[in-house]
Amino acid sequence: MKTMRKLFTVLLALAMTLALAVSAFAADTGSITITNPQGNHTYTAYKIFDVTYTADGVNYSYTISETDAAFSTVKAYADVAANGLTLTPVANTNKYNVSIGTGFSAASFAQYLRTNVGSLGTGTAFTKVDNTMKASGLTLGYYFVSGTSGAVCELDTAKDIQIRDKNEVPQIEKTVNDDDGTVEIGQVLTYHITGKVPSTKGYTEFTYQVTDTMTEGLTFSKNVKVTIGGTDVTAAATITNNENGFVASVNMMNYQDQIDAPVVITYTATVNEKAIVNDKETNTAVLKYSNDPANKDSYKESTVTVDVFSFNIVINKYATGNENTKLEGAKFVLKNNEGKYYKCDAATKAVTWVDDKSAATEVSTDANGAARFDGLQAGTYSLEETVAPAGYNQLAKDITIVLDKNGSATIDGAASAPGAAHSLTTGVANSTGTVLPETGGTGTVIFVALGALAVICAGVFLVTNKRMSKESF
Repeated sequence: MKTMRKLFTVLLALAMTLALAVSAFAADTGSITITNPQGNHTYTAYKIFDVTYTADGVNYSYTISETDAAFSTVKAYADVAANGLTLTPVANTNKYNVSIGTGFSAASFAQYLRTNVGSLGTGTAFTKVDNTMKASGLTLGYYFVSGTSGAVCELDTAKDIQIRDKNEVPQIEKTVNDDDGTVEIGQVLTYHITGKVPSTKGYTEFTYQVTDTMTEGLTFSKNVKVTIGGTDVTAAATITNNENGFVASVNMMNYQDQIDAPVVITYTATVNEKAIVNDKETNTAVLKYSNDPANKDSYKESTVTVDVFSFNIVINKYATGNENTKLEGAKFVLKNNEGKYYKCDAATKAVTWVDDKSAATEVSTDANGAARFDGLQAGTYSLEETVAPAGYNQLAKDITIVLDKNGSATIDGAASAPGAAHSLTTGVANSTGTVLPETGGTGTVIFVALGALAVICAGVFLVTNKRMSKESF
């Protein structure tokens, strides 16, 4: 009985050990999850190497067997010394220890495997799990992941890892520091082009290039600044300036510890006099980026455009009741809703606003009755006639003009549609003849008194004339 009891104890202990071993073996699997799968694309995981971990689970080594599906393909790669991959036979086995040298590139190896994916066996297909694609129950190893999107070429040690499908489209946004899109001549605009650091895993080279082009109504300041995650990396970027924009390239392979961090390109441009005659000023940014790890010359583009424009107010001066009679020599000043007056630099056409009316720019109508104020933002303005044409009365009341950011306008409350280049024409009529002061004023009394005096004088003249006639008769 004692012998049987001891034997039973041994068998029980052995059974428990085997159970633990099975449990540990069952747990010794991993998974690969693709966090941003593209459309209906399919993905497959191919085990390239087996992995063995140390007892602490920190260090590990790789092996490959002659019976593995990928062996011939991997050995052909390792046979090229420059590739930096070495297979060393393990004595009395069909296995090889895997080691890498300084010349090894995971990205180059991934591209090689992608080219030869047909020789890697059947692999393990991914299945859809919520918004991801997942391959589970994988024996631990070094895996190559390929997808029909053509952009996943990953090499990773499978132990519950996540990878990204790099077929995602890097997007950029562009903003300008003007909230309504209307600008003044001489205004300095600050532009921001914003993107994100893309994943470059699987690539030996990755192009991330932004080309910005602006129209002639904008003068580029050539002061491009690049930040990643808020840190200035301008010195590390390659920036080429030209007269109407720039080309900026950033080596995103140097910033893979900041994937999805904001990439911000900032620069300024000044609205110049050429914006007066243009319908709008367009600023276009194009992002050129790599989209195929196996082909360094394969690119896609993402484009974004920002438009700004300025208003022009054109005065059409004519005689009241006859628009064909154009009036030369009328003078006007323009005031904004802050009570400041329009001033335009004669050389640059830059617009500023001054408190002193005497310092304002006074525009005069030409022989065609035309005068204009150029380079205005949306807002409310008062048009004041300071001098009337010779022989005509000066306007007694200012004209209120409202310019809307959507391109519409009102003149003294009446809707008006600006024409080409957001130019608004307002007709201003002048009348002839004497204009009496307002009723009840001193002037009226004077005019009435003078009229009465004239009547009295006429009466006295008639009476005197009759008396003189009788006497002479």
